[in-house]
Amino acid sequence: MDGARRIVEGLEAGGVTLAAAVPDTWIGALTTAVRRSPRIRVVDAAREEEAVALACGAALAGGRGAALMQNAGLLNCGGVLASLVELYRIPCVLVVSWRGDWRDPVYYHAPKGRVTEATLAAWRLPWARADRAGDLAAQVRRGVEFAVASRGPFVLLLSGEDLA
Repeated sequence: MDGARRIVEGLEAGGVTLAAAVPDTWIGALTTAVRRSPRIRVVDAAREEEAVALACGAALAGGRGAALMQNAGLLNCGGVLASLVELYRIPCVLVVSWRGDWRDPVYYHAPKGRVTEATLAAWRLPWARADRAGDLAAQVRRGVEFAVASRGPFVLLLSGEDLA
C-alpha cells in the first residue's frame, strides 16, 4: 500500500483535515490508510453527493476537505458539483478511483471507464490522472492547492496500480 500511503502524505501536505469516503475496493484501501493519519478525520458517507457536501462543509468551517469515491459515484455528482462547489466557489478535492480504464481487470467497469474523461471535460472540471512513476504525494498536494487557489473542484483519477 505504498501508493495509498503516498496519497495520504499528499493530503496531509495539502492541509486536508477531513476526508469523506464512499469506498469501493480500491478507495477502501485508501480509506484504511487515511484512517491511520493523525491529521485527517475520515467520515463515511452513504452517497457520493454527501461526500462532496461533507468535504465542502470542512472548507466552510475553516479546514480543507477531500471526497474519496469511485468514478461511478463521480458520475452521480454533477448536480452537487454545479449547485454547491462551483456556485459557491468552495474548494473541494475529489480523489477518484478510475474503474474501467485499460488497467482495470474487471470487465463490467469498462462502460463507466469509457465515459469518465468525457464527462469531466463536458462538466469543464479541472482534473488529472495520477502518475505513479512521479511524485504521487506532490501530485495530490498540488491538486489540493489548486482547489484552494481556484476556490473550486479538482479531480484526481487513480488506477488500482496507483494505490498499490
